[in-house]
Amino acid sequence: MSGDEEGAERSRSRERAVPLTTVRWLLAPRWQRRTRRLRVAHGPTLPYEVAWCLVALADDVANLPYVRRRTHPVPSVPPGVMVDVWAQLDLAEQRRRRAWLERHSRTPLHLLGVPEELIELAGLHVTEWALPPDMPSLSLVVQQRPWPRRTD
Repeated sequence: MSGDEEGAERSRSRERAVPLTTVRWLLAPRWQRRTRRLRVAHGPTLPYEVAWCLVALADDVANLPYVRRRTHPVPSVPPGVMVDVWAQLDLAEQRRRRAWLERHSRTPLHLLGVPEELIELAGLHVTEWALPPDMPSLSLVVQQRPWPRRTD
């Protein structure tokens, strides 16, 4: 092969960009699998990039500098955890969340175990589930309410 042919081949290979999700799958299949599970469990309000960053933080706090480089700040919205409104959810989503909470007793984000302070430090914008009014909160710090006490 001549030098011109090698250069042409290299430029063609640069034009064929590999999608970011494919690169992530090859580099970190466990994170990819956990990210997909988190998105399915949490629902449509959790973007892929945010879910991936949350899984990276849950895996190791030392990933914080990498996650901070991956986040895209939104000027009008401060980073941290916001809670959606239960009454504004449609009935199908309310049933889905109730079934999840009965099975697991916690929201998907709470099961992941990333503290709210770390989410804020990372610059992530996360929407956490609002819980049904009749259910005691087991979610992130934002919604912590005391358990009802037994009066025997």
